[in-house]
Amino acid sequence: MTKLKNARKKALDLGATVRSDAFDDWYSRCVVNAAEPREWTQARQLYQSYVRHVQKYGWNRTDKSLASEEMATETGWGKMMAGLSVKKRRASGWYYPLRLKQGA
Repeated sequence: MTKLKNARKKALDLGATVRSDAFDDWYSRCVVNAAEPREWTQARQLYQSYVRHVQKYGWNRTDKSLASEEMATETGWGKMMAGLSVKKRRASGWYYPLRLKQGA
């Protein structure tokens, strides 16, 4: 039983790495820093862009269930974003000082 527990723990750890790699790929390809506060992007739009990116460019594009496993939940995505950027609350929601590249 110990070997099985260790294998499950290792699989979970590797899953986090995959999600982190997918996130890093999205961040480097689709997002740039915004020069002015009016260019900031709402958190929901950034997360939706992340989901589209992972579904389109996931590690195994032919297996949709695997692609969904690669995606972080919105909460997990928010935790990864917290390490990179500070969000600010506005009347219409949470915003990050980032903007999406054209076509992202």
